[in-house]
Amino acid sequence: MVIEATQIPKNVVSSIPTLEFNGLFDGQVVYQLGVIGELKDQGVGKYQTLAKRYPAHLESYLATKVTATSERAISQQETPGLYQVLYQAEGVHEDVSPLTAPDIAFMTKVLGMNLTAIWVRLMIGRFSGQALVKASHEGTTYHGAIYRAHFPYADYHLTNQKSAPATVIGAQIERANKGSAQ
Repeated sequence: MVIEATQIPKNVVSSIPTLEFNGLFDGQVVYQLGVIGELKDQGVGKYQTLAKRYPAHLESYLATKVTATSERAISQQETPGLYQVLYQAEGVHEDVSPLTAPDIAFMTKVLGMNLTAIWVRLMIGRFSGQALVKASHEGTTYHGAIYRAHFPYADYHLTNQKSAPATVIGAQIERANKGSAQ
């Protein structure tokens, strides 16, 4: 899969956490994959796109608003695919973009579904919404998880590199129920 320039994640640093609604659009139906919330960087005291939590902890009114707004925004896209709707502040819709590669990997791990394979099936016309819904309910228990990007440039003898979402070399995912890194 080629990552186009529009799919390169942006590093947003803010005093307000960004929410990311993730969904799969088959051209007619939006399937909700979940909402990610950013974590506060303890060193900087700001929220960054390089540390995330799934699921985001939302009040019920905000979860309802974000879901309805996101499904409407994604359903207006011209092509099927994996999409992300970004929010700042109290559910104020900011942007709709294709789901980025790091977020696809994170959501694949958390949901236990191979989103890349699902996306390929969608692109070749072999996607089944019923199979997706069945797979998402079969013996799967979703647990909270935390994602933190890593930039081990020195390990690869890379110099003068800046830490940014587009230059993530690795990531650590901690499941909230187990507390272990994966």
